[in-house]
Amino acid sequence: MSHEPDDLLDALAFADGVHAVRASDGLVFLDIDRDAYFCLYARAGADDADNATAEAIRAQLTAHGLVAERPTRNAAARPVTRLWREDCARNVRPMALRDLAYFLRALVAAAWRFRRSSLAQMIAHVRAGDIPVPRASHADVAARFERLCLWLPFRVDCLFRAFLLLHLLRYHGLSADWIFGVSLFPFHAHCWLANGDLLLAERVAKVEGFETIFQIERASA
Repeated sequence: MSHEPDDLLDALAFADGVHAVRASDGLVFLDIDRDAYFCLYARAGADDADNATAEAIRAQLTAHGLVAERPTRNAAARPVTRLWREDCARNVRPMALRDLAYFLRALVAAAWRFRRSSLAQMIAHVRAGDIPVPRASHADVAARFERLCLWLPFRVDCLFRAFLLLHLLRYHGLSADWIFGVSLFPFHAHCWLANGDLLLAERVAKVEGFETIFQIERASA
């Protein structure tokens, strides 16, 4: 499902590292370099086409460093929000000692880099990773990941959880799409992994209310 044309967003030229999407009656901007979101109430339709309104919004966004002062290009096309699906089969082989070893190795590697990296650095890292020959299925690895996460003595947020799963997938020769989504009124941000339209260690009911603001295809830690 693709986004409908949005005159206001399409007229903007984003600053480097900035991504945006319309969510309900507002706009959400993600500034990757600052690891920050910015929300703006701006209804789609005739009001947005008014020159005075558009210029006031542009001035506000420019003041926050989200758009270029002298735009020389149109804003990049916004990502597609998919119709997600889950793996319902769950035909997972019995857990083996090797699975635990891979998980602990991924946990240590992900935690070490996560504590020392900004969002921009993590994104650069997963974009630069090479992919070996796959040795397992995405659904199988994700299912074992969910089972092993139940034994963690602490709760993890979605950003670290996705980063950890990317590391585990990498040890099985797999990559995944890293999706960032937002919703408004109230504001929520969430991220998750997918292989195409197949969610990995995630539920449709949890992500279907989010608009995709940014995604990294074939990310590999």
